[in-house]
Amino acid sequence: MDIPCNVSILANQTQIESSIYHLVEMVIMCVSCSLNTMLSLPLAWVITRSPSLLRHTRFLLLAHLLLCDSLQQLLWTIKAVLLRSREGMPVTQCLIFSAAIQACSLVDFLLSTAMAVDRFVAVKWPLRYELLICTRRKRAAVTAIWTLSFVVIAVALGISLSTIQVNFSFQRCRPLILMPCLSETSAALLYCTLGSAVVLPLCSLTILGCFCLLCRDMHAGLLCSKRAWVTLTLQAVQTLLFSVPVITESSLIPGHLHSDAVDIAATITYNLGVSLIPLVYGYRSRELQQRIRQAAHMSKVPNLT
Repeated sequence: MDIPCNVSILANQTQIESSIYHLVEMVIMCVSCSLNTMLSLPLAWVITRSPSLLRHTRFLLLAHLLLCDSLQQLLWTIKAVLLRSREGMPVTQCLIFSAAIQACSLVDFLLSTAMAVDRFVAVKWPLRYELLICTRRKRAAVTAIWTLSFVVIAVALGISLSTIQVNFSFQRCRPLILMPCLSETSAALLYCTLGSAVVLPLCSLTILGCFCLLCRDMHAGLLCSKRAWVTLTLQAVQTLLFSVPVITESSLIPGHLHSDAVDIAATITYNLGVSLIPLVYGYRSRELQQRIRQAAHMSKVPNLT
């Protein structure tokens, strides 16, 4: 075993007792997953049962965004429970879980970017919106987002698994500090660096650009509305909160800067960002509010007769 891949050297990068650390992570994820499920389930049920809503791009993207977030949190919760029960995880399992979570993060970012672009086009060119965002383009975009995200991550995972030097059980599932245990080809590291340095900044800049252009129009009086300002502000906060853990776990930050406290803070920040998604994109929609009230009323009608 090479010195950089020595188990004791990697174990020294833990600062909190493993049992306490895994318990905190498991509690955070279980609470967050339950809360997000309670918030997302009514929205997903209303959207999927209404073909008229699915014809709207923003609701179609929102449905996929809620699905992606639920899947990501479920994977993260399963990983936390396994780490808590086993007090560790083999490197191969860690890489597989991390790859699946990263794929969901990439899908989430691309869907959020698509929602920002859709909102911008709908506001700037309302008369040409149906021509620019047709049904075929919507379906193709959603399919491409899911397919490309998982294909790219699957290739990176395949490279990592094929170049792994040793498969031991480690107390922390942090792929970046496990990079020394991969071969010296650094193909996986190059893949992760390109994703962190190109894809995420492009998505963030696109979302920021759409926000800034809409804010400029609002300042000019085209969209002067307190509700619109609040919605854009909440969307900006949600994007920022969700981006923090993605950045802290990227390969652009050296592995020795990662710590247990940073991991816990990133987990909390991520869950706050995820919890804001149904609140910002779903429950602030007057149309969805009306559909939820109608669904609640219809469910009570049989009980009254």
